[in-house]
Amino acid sequence: MSITTSERPKSLANYPFLREAGGLLFLSGVSARQKDGTIAGVSRQAGEVSYDVAKQFRAIIANITETLHSVNGTLSDLVDVTIFLTDMAYYPAMNGEYNKWFGPDGPARTTVGVSQLPHPDMVVELKVVARRPD
Repeated sequence: MSITTSERPKSLANYPFLREAGGLLFLSGVSARQKDGTIAGVSRQAGEVSYDVAKQFRAIIANITETLHSVNGTLSDLVDVTIFLTDMAYYPAMNGEYNKWFGPDGPARTTVGVSQLPHPDMVVELKVVARRPD
């Protein structure tokens, strides 16, 4: 089964937001891209660009929540999270926000630094796996 949802921005390529296999839900990479195509947590002033990593993370959590909600799931169903950061200097801000959402009994987690993500305004992206809710 694959899922798309009208609440999330349209995929940039031919892939579902969520794919189910063997009782697990695999979400395609989730970013802070909003329905209008902009990226949350980006400010432009006088030619300077700044990134609010915590705000991007919260927007990603909202996108994950919306996708899981489409199959009656919640964040508590997450079993594995991979976090991609374009700069490991963003780690403290991301980690601080992560800890607001997940405790020590939360999903397994890996964080990796990458040179770039699909849009230059994306500085964090999550890849998650959840269990199918009962």
